[in-house]
Amino acid sequence: MRNRSAIWVFTILLFLACLYQLSFSWVTKSFETDIHDLAEQKYDSLSNEAVEFVINGDTLVIGGDKEKQQIVSHYEQKLLAENRDQPTYPILDLDYQRCKDQELGLGLDLQGGMSVTLEVSIEDLVKNFAGNSSKISFKNPFNAALKDFKEGSTTVDSDNDDFIGLFYAHYKELYPKNPPMIFFSNGLKDYMDINSVEKTSANKNDQIIQTLRDLSEDAIQKTHRIIESRINKFGVSQPNIKKLAVSGRLQIELPGAKDKNRIRNLLQSTASLEFWDGAHADWTDEFLELNKAVSKESSNDFESDFIEISQDSLNSFSAIELESYMNDKKANDSLLEEKSLERVIKDSIMLADGKILNGSLWFIHTSNSPYIGVAKSVDTAKINSMLKSKVARDIFNLRRHKFLWSRDVSKYETSQSFTGHTLMAIEIPTSGEPKINGEDVVNASQSFDNDSKPSVALSFNSNVADVWAKWTEQKVGKVIAIVLDDQVFSSPFIRQKITGGNTEISGGFETIEEAQDLANILKAGSLPVPAVIVDEAIVGPSLGEENINSGLWSFFFAFLLVLFYMIFYYKRAGWVANVALIANVFFIIGTLASLGAALTLPGIAGLVLTIGMSVDANVLIYERIREELKNGKGIKLAIQDGYKHAYSAIIDANVTSLLTAVVLAYFGSGPIQGFATTLIIGVFTSLFSAIFITRLIFSYFLDTNKDVHFSRKFTENLFTGSTIEFLKKRKVFYVISALIVGFGIFSLSTKGLDGGVEFTGGRTYRVEFSEKIDKSAVQNAVSDRCVDDNGNNIAPEVKTVDNAYTLEITTKYLEKSVLKNKVKVAKIDASLAQAFQDLGYSNIEDVNEGMTYTLLTSRGVESQISDELIKGSFLAVIFSLFIIFIYIAYRFRKWQFGLGALIAMFHDVLVVLGLFSIFYNIVPFSMEIDQAFIAAILTVVGYSINDTVVVFDRIREYSVLHKKSSAVQVVDRALNSTLSRTINTSLSTFLVLLTIFIFGGESIKGFAFALMVGVVVGTYSSLFIATPLVVDLSKNKINA
Repeated sequence: MRNRSAIWVFTILLFLACLYQLSFSWVTKSFETDIHDLAEQKYDSLSNEAVEFVINGDTLVIGGDKEKQQIVSHYEQKLLAENRDQPTYPILDLDYQRCKDQELGLGLDLQGGMSVTLEVSIEDLVKNFAGNSSKISFKNPFNAALKDFKEGSTTVDSDNDDFIGLFYAHYKELYPKNPPMIFFSNGLKDYMDINSVEKTSANKNDQIIQTLRDLSEDAIQKTHRIIESRINKFGVSQPNIKKLAVSGRLQIELPGAKDKNRIRNLLQSTASLEFWDGAHADWTDEFLELNKAVSKESSNDFESDFIEISQDSLNSFSAIELESYMNDKKANDSLLEEKSLERVIKDSIMLADGKILNGSLWFIHTSNSPYIGVAKSVDTAKINSMLKSKVARDIFNLRRHKFLWSRDVSKYETSQSFTGHTLMAIEIPTSGEPKINGEDVVNASQSFDNDSKPSVALSFNSNVADVWAKWTEQKVGKVIAIVLDDQVFSSPFIRQKITGGNTEISGGFETIEEAQDLANILKAGSLPVPAVIVDEAIVGPSLGEENINSGLWSFFFAFLLVLFYMIFYYKRAGWVANVALIANVFFIIGTLASLGAALTLPGIAGLVLTIGMSVDANVLIYERIREELKNGKGIKLAIQDGYKHAYSAIIDANVTSLLTAVVLAYFGSGPIQGFATTLIIGVFTSLFSAIFITRLIFSYFLDTNKDVHFSRKFTENLFTGSTIEFLKKRKVFYVISALIVGFGIFSLSTKGLDGGVEFTGGRTYRVEFSEKIDKSAVQNAVSDRCVDDNGNNIAPEVKTVDNAYTLEITTKYLEKSVLKNKVKVAKIDASLAQAFQDLGYSNIEDVNEGMTYTLLTSRGVESQISDELIKGSFLAVIFSLFIIFIYIAYRFRKWQFGLGALIAMFHDVLVVLGLFSIFYNIVPFSMEIDQAFIAAILTVVGYSINDTVVVFDRIREYSVLHKKSSAVQVVDRALNSTLSRTINTSLSTFLVLLTIFIFGGESIKGFAFALMVGVVVGTYSSLFIATPLVVDLSKNKINA
């Protein structure tokens, strides 16, 4: 084998790179375990000293398991916030947050995370378009609708429980004649001409309401895009964002996220870019006076003095805590020079040990400087409270000045070493507005500064270009502040006048991606209407912890089963294949981690497919080597020729899979991209592991004269010499397939598929129980009570929220009903109440003791799988099939091969869909169609392609070797010669899926079943559909 040394070096480097990347997951997991243990210790100490504990204004009685979970969770979040800057990976000198950003992410289905409901203020939008009218005809229905909307109830008969629907319903109730809503005339004049509509007033109002709906929908869609962009850019992997049926609300699920303060600012920040003057003054006397006032007050008295504004302060604190896409950022123009804070500190007036304001602020101020001091992240909220207090308002002129924190955290060295955010004084002009803001930026793009480091280039509009030039001319020798969302990104020092209307934000971007992130946010702009978080909670994994554990263990045992099977069948060579297989899985997971991707259930589907491909590649090589050995070749030559003759089939099979994955990644989104990403990585790692790693090991064995065996006595001649006439009965198989597909299509057109909540939408309830409750029991009880008109039980989706006592139950029951919304909701409520009673729980409103439940929230939820996702999935599959047709037709020099493969793949997909339609509500497990099912269908397509191409490759080879034989004879010989490979690959993959199906949790049985059917059908179609079709389409002439 040539270049062995280079391949060994590359293999070792790849192993070390993956080990390095996965080490972040181990480090963060260990750190989080330590934090949890410390939180447990704090609770134990607390339980010995107190009987009550207050969290966010709620008083908890210490002692119960439920209260313990809440208090421990509170301590965990607090400890993580306090220690996120501390070194967690000492060898690399990295803190927890940086390690967390680089660990292998898991999707919401596998690890849970945060669920946040963001309400876009549609009432403000309506009020604005009405010109904030003071007319009674507007205010009365508006206030009534607002009351109903906030309380989640309605006092009028309305088919829609969104705000606009409630407003119109109240308007018609108060004014039965439905007079024209003239108060919208001015606000909507650019969108419709109310006076030109020659219709009745009712029709005019209908048009006005529809216009308001369209405008609100546009606002929500823009908010959706901005929020999605922010989440994706801030490194949150595989988020779920779905629009709730109550118009104006978005439910956002963030995998792995648990820091509520961080997420709150991420979602609610306004993306407001502002340029301010630094407040150059001597602030020493003012801060000495504030420090003196603070020192006089006792800690408790002082805190109570600021209690009324602590929430406002928290918002600033959260923004500082948000260590997201940039650390150590500084911004300046290419002609600006940052004034060194270290020089400021060295020249500063240090008081005592340098700390003021109860020791929370390191005072670094110098005369005529805007820099005040430095504080730790956890102290910024307390300092904000002090600066907004009545005492501070008497000391500082807060109408002309404000104090902001730097976004970056820096380490400073004086007589002591300290790390934190820098507090800066900003000068507010008489107008109260910044001289330049984000609206004045016409373009923002990633660029490079004079030192070839990443930066963000900004272009101002022509009007502001003159303002910028005059401003910089006036401020030569002084500092300005570039502020984003009330955080100072930079405080550049003006050297000279800047003309041209261009500047840049630079200095401190660690990667090009970080600069691109900021440019994207600036281009996206601020939210179109105010958005407020109305609900936030820690949610458990959607698959359920029990299902995940059982699923992972079943996957592990299934993987072991494949390893044992390879050893059983191929003896010592099986051990070599197993090394390659384990290395392949390790390389895939390591590469996923390095790319910042998240592992989800669809990703695991891709992993299962790549394992099958890796096994297939080894089986192809081994079967070729066994053929060479039977032809009388020595072991060394047999291995050499075996690899050489297997390359064609391996490469063709993997190239078709790669083409499919690339198309899916381009057109798909969400679960499709998760599947495609894993598959793309898997194609390359499978090829490398099967071809190079196994070859290196065999070369070592041969060089050291070790025995190499590729079979045992009872497997040596297994399937050898088989003479099955596959094509003789092909018409019978055509008829069988036509019947199965026909029944499937009939069932799909009449019965349809069991669409999950993700497709249909439904209603979500959050319920708190007095005792720990089993999710499966709740799911079964609700399913028993939710029965449709056909007698079918409708199983809900159930997951934990915040703790083991609170569940979120989502059901699609009555979603397709023609009942009015109010009646529908009442029936669902009653069904859930009956289900809880069946479990022995009573409503706390009726009974105040024993086993009780509390209904916290209920709301409608729209389908999560949008029309765009379905359209993208459809286009992805169609384009991938077309590209595969072109590739196979080109590689095999006959269009018949491409068409045969295409028809076989359509056949496989239709069989799986048909069986799911026929058997749902018959088999004893859920066969709902959800996002994971889309990944299962894609896996079926990928497996079918891989299997078919391998068979085609042998047919092509035999058509050259046996030119005088008939097409039927050539194909039968080819299929018999690949029978061992076909059975071994299909059986090993099927065993993996069967083990997962049997021992995995209930929620993944349908997913595993789809893959099992796909493997069986894919193998069947390769032998009995695709190959016979090639012969028939070629009119029995397939010789090259």
